[in-house]
Amino acid sequence: MRKKILILILLSLLQLSEAVLTAQTDTSAQEFENFGYSLYNDGKYLEAVNMLNKCIQTEREQEKPDLDQISNCMNSIGVCYYNMKQCEEAISYLEQALEIDKQQENHERIATRICNIGSMYETIGIYDKALEYYLNALAMDIQSGDSSAIAKSLNNIGYLYDSWSKYDKAIEYYEQSLKIFDVLRDTINVAKTLSNIGLVYNSWGDYDNALENFEEALRIAIESEDEEEVATRLNNIGLVYHNMKQYDKAIEYYNEVLNTEIRLNDIEGIARSYNNIGVVYKDIKEYDKAINYLELALIKYRELNLDPEISTVLSNIGNIYSLSGDYDKAYEFLSESLEMTLKLDNGNQTITNYHRLSQLYSAKSDYKRSLEYYKKYNDLKDTVFSAEKHKQIANFEIKYKTERKDKEIRIMKQNEIIQGLDLKKQKILRNSFIYGFVSVLVLALIIFYGLVQKRRATKIIAAEKEKSDELLLNILPSGVASDLKEKGSTEPKMFENVTVFFSDIIGFTERSSELEPQIIISELNEIFTGFDNIIEKNHGERIKTIGDAYLAVCGLPESNPRHADNIVNASLDILEYLKERNINSKHKWEVRIGIHSGSVVGGVVGVKKYIYDVFGDTINTASRMEVNSAPMRINISQTTFELVKYRFNVEDRGDVETKGKGRIKMYYVEGLKENLKI
Repeated sequence: MRKKILILILLSLLQLSEAVLTAQTDTSAQEFENFGYSLYNDGKYLEAVNMLNKCIQTEREQEKPDLDQISNCMNSIGVCYYNMKQCEEAISYLEQALEIDKQQENHERIATRICNIGSMYETIGIYDKALEYYLNALAMDIQSGDSSAIAKSLNNIGYLYDSWSKYDKAIEYYEQSLKIFDVLRDTINVAKTLSNIGLVYNSWGDYDNALENFEEALRIAIESEDEEEVATRLNNIGLVYHNMKQYDKAIEYYNEVLNTEIRLNDIEGIARSYNNIGVVYKDIKEYDKAINYLELALIKYRELNLDPEISTVLSNIGNIYSLSGDYDKAYEFLSESLEMTLKLDNGNQTITNYHRLSQLYSAKSDYKRSLEYYKKYNDLKDTVFSAEKHKQIANFEIKYKTERKDKEIRIMKQNEIIQGLDLKKQKILRNSFIYGFVSVLVLALIIFYGLVQKRRATKIIAAEKEKSDELLLNILPSGVASDLKEKGSTEPKMFENVTVFFSDIIGFTERSSELEPQIIISELNEIFTGFDNIIEKNHGERIKTIGDAYLAVCGLPESNPRHADNIVNASLDILEYLKERNINSKHKWEVRIGIHSGSVVGGVVGVKKYIYDVFGDTINTASRMEVNSAPMRINISQTTFELVKYRFNVEDRGDVETKGKGRIKMYYVEGLKENLKI
């Protein structure tokens, strides 16, 4: 439900633009804008973009262009591109709208635009960039003193961290938001924030806390006599009991939701409840009841022409028929679902259908066709994050993603010093020759002096150049630094065999609010310097830090056949380093570590201020490994395990549920096997 926030914000701006139509502006511009919104409402987004661009062009030709109208049209074009899943273009237009609003000093709209751009980055999974925009919006809200806006911005950041699977930080921001809404006695948003907190705890697997927050949100909804909110909270509680495998309780709550939706005549809500109840009955293997409820859901979704939901329910019904042994019926529903998902270009559901069809033919002992569908399943699964897709992600992120680092500024200053020294050397030599005409004695003295100065300047230049090169190597891999010095540019590259290290300091955000900023910076500097030394010793590359998070890799830019061994060994050394440091340090810190191996794209971000960064699904999976690790433990994926299993002792954790990736097999590293050295 929270995912609808972005669309609601943007659509509200469309409604604002419609109000502009009544103003005294150029008639033809209004007509273009009006046509654009009509096309948008019909789902003809590309045609709407063309009309809205004509409105912008027409308005700009006026003697006094209406900048508000131009800004609104650009924002609307961004919405169209968002709906066409062309996020790069969407962000471009939203940022143009933002620049116009800045010129107009329209602070309310500036904050909204910033929030919308952040939501766009969040949607496409570039979470650090989204966080940057959300924090800017929060800063503006704090400056304005609008407590309600501050609370909503905190809520947005909490949701971002939830999407990022950084659950502790999500809870932290939600609770700050909750306190403000509580002071404002804004019971509606108190209930929604409690629900958000409950959803985080549910994703985290902390079902007791999830229930506590959902039940408090339900109490508020009942007191406010808001039946829609009551239904939503009941559904949340049913979801938790479903996850706890307390199926009777789950069905009880889902039935309460269903009765409420029937009273409200909410067809989509009714369909969703039928589907939820059907899935519970599937899980307890009461297949007849499951099919009955799912078919009721299917009827309702067909009434609403909701094709994505229809295809999902068809697939669920087909899966149940397959499990119950009615293979003909199973094929009928699964093939219909597959046809729809291919037409909708719904990759995830298509993957599910291929897999279920493979299982169906395997159960029928038709192994040839089972293998055919399994190959399709595997190929499509790989295609989602193929090398080409990685390059597209890299190119997009490289265009927008920049970081500011003091080391880069120092490099620029060092280059200025070198240029100044060159000029100084030339001046000295020129003066030496001029004064040489005065007399032989003076000439000899000047030449001698010039030679001395030249040697000194050359040494200084060499020293400064060495410092500059050293600084460059501190932020870029050596091969990339060489390319930049020799060619002035470097291309992003795919690296097939890389191991990625992610760590996060536990409780850092909470404790940072209690400590002086100088202490926090000093602690981070000392810890990360220790990490840098260990990673370097194990032939790895530190890529970047984001707050208290640390990202490193091994296997790029130069290939390393022992990339997985090196990173795991470095992780063990890091844990030992922290344990020893905690013995004598006033401030004790613990980390979670996650490791995954695979392919990544590496490239330089920025034009004037170079930053080397890595992108791809391997990075996302490594982040999931870290989030699902435990304090002072090293959590590795199945892929990494296969590379290191002969050298390290591990604890098999089995399949662990992860946000956005389903169940992933994980292992804790216990240590190096006896009599082995890395």
